Amino acid sequence: MNCTYLGHSTFLLETEEVLLLFDYTGGPLNLPDGKKSLLVFASHRHGDHFSDAIFSLAQREGKTVFILSSDIATHLVPAHVQVRWMGPYEELTIENVALRTLKSTDEGVAFVLQVGEKTLYYAGDLNHWHWEGESEAYNKQMQHDYHTELRLLPSKLDLAFVPVDPRLGRFYSLGAKDLATRVTVKTLVPMHFWKDSSVCAKLAKELDLLVGEVVLLTNDITTWRIQ
Repeated sequence: MNCTYLGHSTFLLETEEVLLLFDYTGGPLNLPDGKKSLLVFASHRHGDHFSDAIFSLAQREGKTVFILSSDIATHLVPAHVQVRWMGPYEELTIENVALRTLKSTDEGVAFVLQVGEKTLYYAGDLNHWHWEGESEAYNKQMQHDYHTELRLLPSKLDLAFVPVDPRLGRFYSLGAKDLATRVTVKTLVPMHFWKDSSVCAKLAKELDLLVGEVVLLTNDITTWRIQ
């Protein structure tokens, strides 16, 4: 499959059978020619993950289905589009893609997908959000909640899209480290880094022996091949 980074937490995956678009909020988007079905995911309602601009994609040639977190307001969805709503801990199979959801530690859901022989994880805002300004009790509860969700992941992930938010300061990589020490990750893709792509190389050094590969993104649109 091909993977294209489109900015912040937006990615487009192209397999032989289907297109998967995650948390697209607008901007340049060149979909491959042809009539492959398009599955459009929105992990939660935050403006950096969801925009009703996505519904213009329903006008493309080929089948388009929107898989939306249940926290997104229903009145934002046009009547003519095909939507599948998903809350935490739900399962769905569509276009030969098996989906299930986890509960975010912020808003909405994370997605676990089986696409052919590959197991994918798109975290959305499911992360170990350790904020310096929060109380010790808050941060301990966050750690507990995050680790609880990680226990529900498969033991091996071929591809994992994970937040590494520089606003967390020295704790920016906690979620990625927690994941990598509990699950075998072949390829980890940093996201949610607010155009501070320097965290990608920094993370690669920190996770050197814990994951197979950390993708070194820049702030440019980038496409690469996943074997």
